[in-house]
Amino acid sequence: MNKELLEEIGLTKSEINVYLALLELGSSSTGKIVDKSGASSSKIYEILDKLMQKGLVSFIIKSGVKYFEAAPPERIMDYMMEKEEKFNQQKKEINKIIPELKLKQKLSKYKSEATIFKGLKGGETAFRYLVNSMTKDDEWVGFVISFNNRRYFDLLTKIHEWRAKKGLKSRMIFNEKDKNDGKVREKLSHTKVKYVPDELQTPSIVNVAGNITLINVMAEEITVFMIESKEVADSFRNQFEMRWNQDTVVSKSMGALSDAVNNFISGLEPGEDYRVFGATFGEKGEDKKYADFFRKIHKRRLEEGIKGKMLFQQESKEFIKKYTPYRQYIEGENTEYKFLPYKTDSPVATFSSKNRTLLVIQKKEPIIITINNKEVSKSFNKNFEALWNQEARVLKGIDAVQDIFEEMLKYGEVDFIGARGYFVDERPKFIDEWEKRAIKKGFKMRNIVDPEVRGHRITTFPFVKTKYTLPKEFSQLSVFWIYGNRVVITNWMEKEPIVIIIDNKNLYNMYKQQFELLWKKDKF
Repeated sequence: MNKELLEEIGLTKSEINVYLALLELGSSSTGKIVDKSGASSSKIYEILDKLMQKGLVSFIIKSGVKYFEAAPPERIMDYMMEKEEKFNQQKKEINKIIPELKLKQKLSKYKSEATIFKGLKGGETAFRYLVNSMTKDDEWVGFVISFNNRRYFDLLTKIHEWRAKKGLKSRMIFNEKDKNDGKVREKLSHTKVKYVPDELQTPSIVNVAGNITLINVMAEEITVFMIESKEVADSFRNQFEMRWNQDTVVSKSMGALSDAVNNFISGLEPGEDYRVFGATFGEKGEDKKYADFFRKIHKRRLEEGIKGKMLFQQESKEFIKKYTPYRQYIEGENTEYKFLPYKTDSPVATFSSKNRTLLVIQKKEPIIITINNKEVSKSFNKNFEALWNQEARVLKGIDAVQDIFEEMLKYGEVDFIGARGYFVDERPKFIDEWEKRAIKKGFKMRNIVDPEVRGHRITTFPFVKTKYTLPKEFSQLSVFWIYGNRVVITNWMEKEPIVIIIDNKNLYNMYKQQFELLWKKDKF
């Protein structure tokens, strides 16, 4: 056996010998383990303890004596996976501090040129020096701005007010979570502000004007490094321009999705809707995970009084019906939803506001593409509105009719012209359950139909009123459903019913008036 492999994954030679001995011996006391493994008797408990910490050995006590047992060899793979997870976590942590380490390395080259200011007064001195050094052609740029010290933020805002009065220009990039602070600065003249997601926060806040660079290290004590160097200033200015002109950011993971969507909501302007085109719940097997995530998002949205408008993919219908924990957040005030008039199996949902678009690819690990571009957002919003306001849709199939039955329950009443009960005959089990819900809700139904339908279940619901004044020739052509500012026409002449849905208040009023005239007549 190649014992070196076990050494490479972190086991010592003594640990390997003891583990292999236990695999052969089975449940054993320390004496037998020492004999078999060749381990030192003075070190055996220490070795066994380390193996237990790694999950490769356990013990039981019989008659006051400890008997040690080796874990199944498969446990070695688990141990390796745990090491890999720990390594990946360490990798992430190292990645976070690399920019700071690079900054320290970069600053070391300019130690002789760097002046250090500490505390509020020190910070004020540094920034006043920066402004006083600026000419009319200079511009003060700062990134990525995020303050946890309110006094320091207020102090620098006053310095920016002074800078603006002098007619000096500034551009700033704020962390999106500090958008309220950014809005304060946006009000100043000669000032432009942009926002980036939290994941793009820099380890320090950098400010550059002319040949001066101020680097804020946001520790407990305010510390500002001032470097007077054209090379350093140009280097940081280039970094600023890359961030300023960056429209698109790609991120991955559920954590990144949470940040992106919550930042999206925070960025909505007063009166803006939370709108989603192609809303879905990811690939098969991921639906509950995504539904639970978006349930929390809707909870926050509703608490903040933000209206929601969602165009769901058709494939989401069944899941929404079945998964009550999610459905309760979209079936109420401040929320409207519809389904796309076509089928697609794409796991991509598009969130669009005035200034930002999110493309969310809902795979096992989500991919989020954030586009900070007004023109792109305008295009997506136009597409959303076109489909949302589409007055006429044509659907096909018995499931489409079932969806209409579900939908009209929300409106509490329906008027039919020519309903002969075709769907009731096709889906009796569904109708059993639907009738119970309709009764509970206090649903009302009126139907004008031909006399041959008398006695059919469509005429015997406890909440239905029926008039038999329509000629059979008329009833057999189409059924008209009139409810909720909508007219639905279903035609059963083909193998599969054709459903035409028209969302038009004027047309609804016209058909409603027509129904009332027919309802009052004793003869057609």
